[in-house]
This record gives sequence, C-alpha cells and structure tokens, in this order.
Amino acid sequence: MIASDAMEYATAPPRRRRGSFERRLFMPAFVFVVVVSFVPFVYAMVQSLHRSDFLDLGRFVGFGNYVEFLTDRPGIGKTLIFTAGCLAVTVPLGVLFALLLNEIGRGRELIRTILIVPWLLSGVVTGRIWAWVLNGDLGPVAHLLRAVDIRMPNAVTTPALAMPAVIVAHSWSAYPLVMVLTLAALQTIPKEVLEAARIDGAVGLGRFRHIVFPLIRNTALVLTVLTSIHAFNHVTLVFVMTGGGPVGSTEVMALRVFMEGFRFYHLGIASAGAVLMFLLNIAFTFAYVRVLRTDRA
Repeated sequence: MIASDAMEYATAPPRRRRGSFERRLFMPAFVFVVVVSFVPFVYAMVQSLHRSDFLDLGRFVGFGNYVEFLTDRPGIGKTLIFTAGCLAVTVPLGVLFALLLNEIGRGRELIRTILIVPWLLSGVVTGRIWAWVLNGDLGPVAHLLRAVDIRMPNAVTTPALAMPAVIVAHSWSAYPLVMVLTLAALQTIPKEVLEAARIDGAVGLGRFRHIVFPLIRNTALVLTVLTSIHAFNHVTLVFVMTGGGPVGSTEVMALRVFMEGFRFYHLGIASAGAVLMFLLNIAFTFAYVRVLRTDRA
C-alpha cells in the first residue's frame, strides 16, 4: 500500500500532489483536536442525559439534569454580571495602556514588561493577593483608609462587595492580553495616516474614534470575544477568593459546574451545566460578530 501511494503521489499533477501533501500534514493536528475536544464534548452531552456518579454513566434521565441545574441556583444572572463587569473594565483598561505605550519612546519595553506581570501569575496567586489587598483588617487598602478614619469592610466576605472585588481582581489579571494585542494592532497603523489626521485637526479622543479604532476594529472584536469567554468560563479566581460566597453572591455557572462535578460528584448535572455554558459561549460569539458586521455596514 505504501508503494502504491508513493507511485500515485509521484505520478500525480503538481497541484494535486501539493494538495495531497498538505492534507497529510494537516491530518495529525485535526485528529488531535478531535480527540481532545470533540470526543469529550460528545461524551459530556451523553453524560448530561444520564444520572451519572463518578465514572458510572447511570440511568437515562433525559433532560432531568438540565432542569435540576437550571432550577437549583443556576447562577446565570451572576455569571452575566461577572462577565459584563470584567468586559467593561478589562478591555478599556487594556486599550488605554496600549495607547499610552504606543506614544512612549524610551523605556517602552521596561514598562510593558512590568504591565504584563499580572498576566504571568496563576489564578491562585492572583486570588490570594487580592484577597489580602481587600482584607478589611490586614490589607494595605484598609490600612491607608484607617489613616483618615475610614473603616473598610472585608470585601470578599461582604455580599454587596464580593462581586465587584472578584471583577477587579480578574480584570487586573486579564488586561495585559488586551494591552499586548491592541499594541500590536496599533503598531500596524501607518504613521502617514496618523500624521495626516493630526494635520487635519484630529487629536485625542476624536482621532481615536474616527481614525484609530476603525483600523483596529477586528482586533477589538477578537479581544471582546476572548475576554468574554475567559470571564464566562473562569473558576479559579472566584473559588480562591470567595468560594462562591458570601451567601452565594459570587457563585457563577463555571463554579457551580466545578462544585457539582468535583465536590459532590454529580457528573451528570455538571455535564449538563457545561453543555449549557458551551451553547451560551457560542451564542455570545455569534452576537458579537453580528454586531460588528452591523456596525461596518
């Protein structure tokens, strides 16, 4: 078979030969993606229809797991609040730092390296740092406020402050990705275009809105999708900082899935939640693409 394949490859036209070679190079990566992505997803869909405990598939319950997940503190509202809050903070902050770095001449590499540090820290470390920073008794913020006779509550144990605290911590760890990709997009803009805009009187916010942003619109779309998906699926930071509390005020969907699967071993319910999250991610992505196309039209 190998000899016949070699003979067929040798006698094939150059164009067909090149296509066959490219397909053979592509197939190992395609098989790997199918094995590590699509196969587990299909199994999760099957498992979500059964009352599974541990690795036992259990009895068939249809959509019972979905009903139980959606009726027992699903956390969809908290997840949307968390995702929208992270998006509202992370993207503008990253774009702002990118714009500032793009205008800096000397020392840009050093400042960029310092600003990237939060991205390099793990979610556990980031969670511990911000839990300490926002601690009402031992944190540095509380210490500074006590100097002016202001008593700061413990943010991660106060229901009204826990969600904002987690949003701030996640945004701090996620903005470097937005900053780096936006800076790369800004550096592709021809200097002649910016100089012409300056001569025409476009400066500051007006230049960014009418000249710069249209040229980096596609990058902004990708960053919006990536930031949303990252926040929507995030578990570690919330688990470390609040564990879903206090009184469930930060129990997002991803944390609920994690708890059902790895603390209570209700893998059927956890799989149902994971499938719902996947479908919501797909819906968000298509919505963002539709909005972008509408704006461009």
